[in-house]
Amino acid sequence: MRYLPSLGSFRMSCLVVAAAVQASACVGDVRDDDKVGGEINAPGDGGPGTELPDAGPGSEVPDAGTPSCSNITGDRATQVCLRWKCDRADLSEGSWSGAVNGCIAGDLGANARANSLRLINLYRFLAELPAVSTDAARNQKAQECALMMDANNSLNHSPPSSWSCYSSGGAEAAGKSNICSGRAVGCIDLYMSDSGNATTLGHRRWFLSNQLGAVGIGGTTGGSCHWVIGGSGTANRAWTAWPPPGPVPLGAIHIPGKTSVDVTGWSVQTYASSYNLGSAQVTVTDNGQPAPVTVTQLLANYGSAYAIRFNPQGWTTQAGHTYEVTITAPGLTNPIRYTVQPVNCP
Repeated sequence: MRYLPSLGSFRMSCLVVAAAVQASACVGDVRDDDKVGGEINAPGDGGPGTELPDAGPGSEVPDAGTPSCSNITGDRATQVCLRWKCDRADLSEGSWSGAVNGCIAGDLGANARANSLRLINLYRFLAELPAVSTDAARNQKAQECALMMDANNSLNHSPPSSWSCYSSGGAEAAGKSNICSGRAVGCIDLYMSDSGNATTLGHRRWFLSNQLGAVGIGGTTGGSCHWVIGGSGTANRAWTAWPPPGPVPLGAIHIPGKTSVDVTGWSVQTYASSYNLGSAQVTVTDNGQPAPVTVTQLLANYGSAYAIRFNPQGWTTQAGHTYEVTITAPGLTNPIRYTVQPVNCP
């Protein structure tokens, strides 16, 4: 099932892709102030994760030397701000060597693919997840996928063979990718905000998944595909939160030019049955004072077996504040507790 009403220049939708590919779809608007426009789709997963031991948030051991872009050292707050500044210094999309006329997939410029991957790994670093790499074969198929989305001015995880510029490799990538009508670098922030996907936050969850890696990245001037399904990731996290525990750049919550995570929702994703978030309740305090939230169950199997979002009610995230989060649920052996410390990065 696919439902894509006319929403002007900007649309977003998400599609569950099970082991046999498609199941159901959801759709929503992108806010007018989202500067990287386009429609984006997130694939689902083939099933829940396996039992995992609790591997809660930790901190990295500082290295010696003066902190810099070439030497990410210091305490955690220094490190996250350095990464936020340095990894976002070059957001250029570069040039595309292909063309819709003639159905030439071409390729992204090397810098564009590197910049897109760097942003994915920036967000994973902030969540204390391991970096991922690209796979050449997946890059090529993702490139063919992007050409198809661009040529048909539409997004589809199961594109018909009647589509312009159809290829079997591009169709395979379409079923295994986050897909976007924007460009390959700019869509990463859009995925992490995930406006319009209130029932899944599927794009964000895939980028923060234990399973992610290696990825494929392809793009044209009018579409991009980021292959996320079927990864060999070995992260051993029982749960992952966004915004994450510890110091986090305020800009990673109020993402520049995108809908704030306060609006789209803070999220927690889990993998094992002992971390079932069904009927979860969430309490948040802001510097020790109650900070009310609404809690929404998210659809299963978008990069994690279980997930919830919770949205601030009557407050917005501010730098210099300490937010204590506690999550309880009948399926949780122990509550999930963590502290978020937004910081203004110079």
